[in-house]
Amino acid sequence: MSTPQSVRFEGVTKAFGAVRAVRDVSFGIEAGELVTLLGPSGCGKTTTLRMIAGLELATEGRIFIGERDVTALPATARDVAMVFQSYALFPHMTVLDNVAYGLTVSGSRRRDAHAQAQEALGLVGLADYGKRLPSELSGGQQQRVAVARAVVLEPEVLLF
Repeated sequence: MSTPQSVRFEGVTKAFGAVRAVRDVSFGIEAGELVTLLGPSGCGKTTTLRMIAGLELATEGRIFIGERDVTALPATARDVAMVFQSYALFPHMTVLDNVAYGLTVSGSRRRDAHAQAQEALGLVGLADYGKRLPSELSGGQQQRVAVARAVVLEPEVLLF
């Protein structure tokens, strides 16, 4: 089980060619703190989240998770889970298998992964939905499945 960690940006810039999506941003988020990024379309909210997750690398500046400088580390080397805007659920898999997926691909036994996934589904109010397919759920229920899939990994940082 991971311990929640702080996140810190120090002078972070992300450029895509001549376009600066994020410009000289500095902030800190304490471990366990809930923060919302608000702003108009195109202001860099998603790019900032993607840099925390390691899906985009900063052009300038430094990013820390806890006391560890993760600026140059790929997503696979960071203990970060991200709920994507599209939820990215596997349509051919049950809700339970969708939630357990990250655990099983990282080596957990199927039975253990399913037990943890069932617990995560309970946390999001979907304990009785494990045998359903994503197509049988409302949009809000699909979103909660995506949250459960991220929470079950017990990441240091959870983004959504």
